[in-house]
Amino acid sequence: MRENRRLATIACVCLLGQEAGGQTAAQIARQRFDVDAMHSTIAFAATIIGAVKVRGRFTSYEGSIVCDTLHPERSSVSVVINATSLTTDMTFRDDHLRSPDFFDTKTYPTIEFTSDRVTPIRGGARVRGSLTMHGVTRHIAFPARMLLSPRTTGGGNLSTAFSAELRLSRRDFGIAGDNKFNPSYNPVTNMLSDSVDILLELDAQHESYTSRRLGIGSPPGASDTINQVLRARGVAAAIDTYKALMTETPVRFRFTAGQLDVIGHQLAERGELRDAVTILSANAELYGDVPGVLESLGETLALANDTPGAIDVYQRALAQFPRSASAREMTRRLAHLNTTRP
Repeated sequence: MRENRRLATIACVCLLGQEAGGQTAAQIARQRFDVDAMHSTIAFAATIIGAVKVRGRFTSYEGSIVCDTLHPERSSVSVVINATSLTTDMTFRDDHLRSPDFFDTKTYPTIEFTSDRVTPIRGGARVRGSLTMHGVTRHIAFPARMLLSPRTTGGGNLSTAFSAELRLSRRDFGIAGDNKFNPSYNPVTNMLSDSVDILLELDAQHESYTSRRLGIGSPPGASDTINQVLRARGVAAAIDTYKALMTETPVRFRFTAGQLDVIGHQLAERGELRDAVTILSANAELYGDVPGVLESLGETLALANDTPGAIDVYQRALAQFPRSASAREMTRRLAHLNTTRP
């Protein structure tokens, strides 16, 4: 109960207790939610033969949302969709949709949206931004509704949810719907509609690491041992011990990026940001090619209000993982913060 109350207090402070004068890097980092694709939907529907709707969805995507409930106009979102992940539950049709007749996913492998303005309206907000699809960028706007205000879940995470519906013109994005790669498809008789309806239902999480267990598995992870050294002898000794164990007893323990990542996040949640940055910097040195490692370091530098340091790390993450929605969102938000601060 005490832990739940503490997390609830953090949620209120992070999401509602901002200074009237503007945001800090730490506030932006605390307000950032990652879309949970396992519990979200990005779907589409188009009409054929003038009457029947063919429905599909994308199964692989990343989304990062900065949710400021006190000042919704400071909220923002970045989404990167893997275009090849589209499915309408029919292999032949899906292959045609991926072909140059439609999405041409080999040439244009992603669909990307970046907001540039969020305006509060009754029941939600109007989101405006740039949508890039099939090599074409268009400015679009649509209403979004918050289904769930940020709240602490049973697992300790902060959770929120949004929904939106919008309509796009495929011809606005140069998606003609030809039959060069599927001669049996007849655009005239199939009467494929130009308008495509889009449904977004997004569950987004700000993870808590406080209750994460360390050292689970066989062989056990090295994290329990490292955590004990950290508490007894400090962060430098913990890192030295980790590196020594990797060299001297590589089969006694499991060594993964996720173990130091959890320790670093737990330190950050306790407010021990200097030690958290040190641990996560070591993790980036050892496992910088693992997705999410640099983003964790960037987030912790932002929590410490080291804006230039956070921007540098997020830019490194983008150089390696250009589809990282969190790195995209935080890079642009922190860069804007850096240029507008007196």
